[in-house]
This record gives sequence, C-alpha cells and structure tokens, in this order.
Amino acid sequence: MTTKIILSICCLIAVYSLFSCTKDAPQGPPGPPGDTGVYAPPKGDIRGKVIVYDSTGKALADYSGVIVTIDSTNLADTTDANGAYHFNQVPAGRYNFSYSKEGYGTYRIIRQLHPGGAQATQLADADVGQIYHGPPADYVTWMGFGSPEHHEIYPYATFQAPMQVPGALVLYMGVHGPSKTDFVRTQRDYISINDYPQEYSGSEISPYTIYGDSVFVKADKITFSLTFDNPRNINYIDEQGRRIYPCTGPILGSFGLDVFTFSMPYEQGRRSNDGIYPLLRNFRLK
Repeated sequence: MTTKIILSICCLIAVYSLFSCTKDAPQGPPGPPGDTGVYAPPKGDIRGKVIVYDSTGKALADYSGVIVTIDSTNLADTTDANGAYHFNQVPAGRYNFSYSKEGYGTYRIIRQLHPGGAQATQLADADVGQIYHGPPADYVTWMGFGSPEHHEIYPYATFQAPMQVPGALVLYMGVHGPSKTDFVRTQRDYISINDYPQEYSGSEISPYTIYGDSVFVKADKITFSLTFDNPRNINYIDEQGRRIYPCTGPILGSFGLDVFTFSMPYEQGRRSNDGIYPLLRNFRLK
C-alpha cells in the first residue's frame, strides 16, 4: 500500500513539473509586423554583358539576340545591342547561367554567388562565339615518332578543302567512343600560320595526360575525336571540373589507342617498375 502511494506522488510531481516548465518557458521578443518566423533570403538585381564573336573570332558590332537563362529557374532575358542584360529582384543564392544563340556555342557561368541586397550583382563578361564547321576531313589518325621504347604521339588529319587560318582544333579524349559530351580531357591547338591548310599536325598528346588520369589507365581503349573550334579561345570549367570549349563544330573523325601505345613517363616508369627510384630519392633527401 505504501509503495503505491509513493508511486502516485512521484507521478503527480513529474506531471506538475512538466506543465510548469512549459508554462514558464522564457519567450523571445515579438518580431516585426508581418514576421512569420520563416527565413526569406534577400533579393537583389543581377546585371551582366555578353560579347558576341563571328566564326573567325572577331567581335561583332551588334551583341543583341543572346538569350541569358538562370538554370533551374524560369528566369530569362535577351541582350540588347550593347550586350547588356538584367534580372530584377532575384533571391540570394548560387546560380548557373547559360548564354545561347542560334548558330553559336552555349557559354556558361557556373556557381555564381548572388548575395542579394541593394547593390546589384555584376557578372563577368560572357563570350559567345559562332560555331566554325570547316571543311570535311578525308581522315583523322595519329602519327608516332621516336623509338619503340620512347616515342611521341601526335594527332594528324587531312581535309577536302583548306581550313581557315587563323584557326583552332580541339581533340576530345574519352573512353566511351567518340563524343563531345562524354569525355575526360581536351586538348586545343591554335594555328596562326599554316603553309599546308589542308593538313593538320597537332601538338603531342602528352603521356603525362594519359598516365596521370586513372580513367585512362584503367580503360581498354582511349578514343580521340577531332573538331574545329572558333579561333577565339572561348572556354569555361563545368561542374565536373572539365574544360569546355562550347564553340566546337561536329566531330570530323576519331581514332582509338590503348594506354600502352604511349611511352610511360620516365619518372613514373621508375616508380612502378623497380625499387631504384625510392632509394635514389631517399639518398637525395639525406
């Protein structure tokens, strides 16, 4: 009987304490009129300018007609003749911007911070270039120079008509076949003078690029795809950290090589093939 009475008293004390704490809990000061307690990011304007280039890389006199879009929103504006665009009262945040025009490459600005507030966010100038298609290619292949143990690999192509000079070409490197979107690395060559405008002999495909990327090292085959590019060096870094050249034309041709076609860089070869390199390194450090 005594035990039941003690338990009943303990329960009453616990219930009383709970209601007392709830009733006497300190309350903060009231908010301003209309305050709902829900955070709303500050809003502010966004301004910017676009520069438009023709297929030879020269700036046009009229920069109008470029559609500027804030990705993942329904916000868009079109540039005037001076290339200016303007967004009103956009909530603060990080945004991606796309710049598109028919016949031109789509340029992007990635993860731009917009703090909002009274002062407008001024974006860096965006370059929009016309796509240069160029003449069709007879074939796209590669050439090797040097000994079997130590050689260099170069892209090579011939065209059915002279290419424009100055000009540029981009080599896409991937492991899932020819593609301008599903690739790992890119290499660009700018050609200011060309005594043989129907031929292209590009710069060396660096073995450091090949052996320095785990995707290439593990792949059965690496595909190299060649395209023309606008001579104006228009590029940006995408969300995956890849360098994007938005003004490239269609793929002219491609070729495939396995990683062992490339000579292993000397230092990397010593590290992977024997124990001499670590010993020498330890000796030098001492």
